[in-house]
Amino acid sequence: MVKILNTKVMKENRNISNQLFRLINKIIFLEKKNIFEYTGVKLFPSEIHMLMLLSADDKQSTNATNIANKLGISKSAVSQTISRLIKKGVITKDKDTYNKNELIISFTSFGEKAFAQYKEKQTLNRMNFNYYLNAISEYDRGVINDFIDELDDMLGQLR
Repeated sequence: MVKILNTKVMKENRNISNQLFRLINKIIFLEKKNIFEYTGVKLFPSEIHMLMLLSADDKQSTNATNIANKLGISKSAVSQTISRLIKKGVITKDKDTYNKNELIISFTSFGEKAFAQYKEKQTLNRMNFNYYLNAISEYDRGVINDFIDELDDMLGQLR
C-alpha cells in the first residue's frame, strides 16, 4: 500500500512539474511575442521593460551602466534600446550638464500616452486575475503564495 501511494504521489508530482514547466514555457513564449502597439508604433518587450524601469526611477539622470545592472543586460543592449525608443519618438535623451557621464532620459508626450495605454492594458489583465484570486479561499491563496515564494527561491538559486 505504501509503495502504491508513493508511486501515485510521484506520478502526481511529475504531472504538476510538467504542467508548471509548460506554463513557464508559455509565459516565456508570450513574453517574447507580446508586442504592444500604440497608434501604429510597435513596442517590443525589451523596450517596455526599459520604459517600466525609467518610469519607476525617482531620479531624472542615470547612465547606461545603471540601467544595464537593473535590467540584467549589457550596456550595448541598453544603448540600442534607448536608440530605438528615441527613433520611435517615445523618449528623449540629453547629457546631464552637471555630470557628463549621466543621461537625462525623458518621455515625450507620445511616449507618456503610449506608456499610459500599456499600463492600462496591464491593469485590466491584473484585474481579471484578481477576480480569480478573490473567488478562492484565503487558505488557497496562502498555498499559492507559499508555492510562488518557494519557486522564486529555487529559480534564484539557478543563476
